[in-house]
Amino acid sequence: MQIAQQNPLLKGIIAAGLSLLFAGLGHLFLKQYVRGFVFLLISGFIYMISGYWLRGMLLNSLCFIVAAFDAFSFARRGYGIL
Repeated sequence: MQIAQQNPLLKGIIAAGLSLLFAGLGHLFLKQYVRGFVFLLISGFIYMISGYWLRGMLLNSLCFIVAAFDAFSFARRGYGIL
């Protein structure tokens, strides 16, 4: 993992990939704990209330995508999109 610490592009790709798995994991990888837990709570809450409702699942997918873009942006520039 030392290569990821030196290369911000690779670090951003890893963070975005983790956030696509579950929103907030990429931020936790980047040691942005507050943002990570906020995304985890939001996506967990949406998952709990949506059940298998199609619009809820789409909203949760949108949350994952926003978290991935935010994590990638934070790794590359030092600040996110939100």
